[in-house]
Amino acid sequence: MSGAIDPHTIDQWLPQTQCQRCGYPGCWEYANAISAESAPINRCPPGGDITLRALAEITSKPLVPVDRDCGTVGPLACAVINEALCIGCTLCIQACPVDAIAGASKLMHTIIGHECTGCELCIAPCPMDCIQMTPITGMSLDDEHPSPWPEYSSGMVVRARRRAEMKRSRSQLSAESFCSNTAPTNAVMRKNILNSVKRTRARRNSLYLNENSKQ
Repeated sequence: MSGAIDPHTIDQWLPQTQCQRCGYPGCWEYANAISAESAPINRCPPGGDITLRALAEITSKPLVPVDRDCGTVGPLACAVINEALCIGCTLCIQACPVDAIAGASKLMHTIIGHECTGCELCIAPCPMDCIQMTPITGMSLDDEHPSPWPEYSSGMVVRARRRAEMKRSRSQLSAESFCSNTAPTNAVMRKNILNSVKRTRARRNSLYLNENSKQ
């Protein structure tokens, strides 16, 4: 390769799921790493062969299979929160790279279905295990322009990129403004979450015992 390739050109061939399977915080960071030749082109399972072939052509790199260490991708799915179990801890909101979760502290959270990329990053942080992935069936993209990937419309890709950019900028500003207060704030947050989890589990156990005593 004679010179560095504009990361924007590379980013156009990433499906913007922001899933981090590539090992980078998001699609933009992975695009920059490829541009700097510090990352291989085969670390995007959601992009599959379409992304791989495009990146191989753009970078003049050899075409190789998608790295299995990056995992596999099943059918397109959307996260769903069991709102009855949600304690409003906001951990899933913080984890979502495209701000596809609505809610606030100590209030019920809800997935914004048409903005969810299916990245699954909200599942692990949830202390109540109340988030599941539900396959999307019967999805129609007739009302939007197609993208290189059959699972996504161009509108979905553009929105995900824009929302990821907005969250990234907001996170940077927040880190700069509140750096000195981060440690105590996080400590208080963890304590509140643990207390909420304990109360919710105690309530669930009480209901379970009451139901069994009636049998």
